[in-house]
Amino acid sequence: MLGPDAPDVCIEAVGFHYMNSWLHKIESALMLETDTSEILNELIFCCRKGGRIGVVGVYAGYCNHFNIGAFMEKGLTMAAGQTPVQKYWHDLLKYVKEGSLTPDMVITHELPLERAADGYKMFNEKHDGCMKVVLKPWDREP
Repeated sequence: MLGPDAPDVCIEAVGFHYMNSWLHKIESALMLETDTSEILNELIFCCRKGGRIGVVGVYAGYCNHFNIGAFMEKGLTMAAGQTPVQKYWHDLLKYVKEGSLTPDMVITHELPLERAADGYKMFNEKHDGCMKVVLKPWDREP
């Protein structure tokens, strides 16, 4: 576990999309788990004793191998919740249309809708530095 220079707060914003180990990939494929605990366990490892973990990533159900022992031993606090999108999306869309807010920092790829499967695969496998794919139903490939 990290020493006194470890962060006071760690934020998890990936959710079940983060899957590194072959074990979680197999369990997920066999429907033995819906979500992976890998990123949560990494945050438990990284966060200082008595620190806090904020969970805003998307989760759907159950995860295996959650390191509850280390979580309790370090005396961590965890809070979680979904972003209240309905509350903010009208204002955010207005800022995007005005140009005062640009999503360029997270959009790494744009694809026509016909290539949605490729986009999801690219995102899941993190090919080509993929963070976010925008699918455009009005664009057609030549």
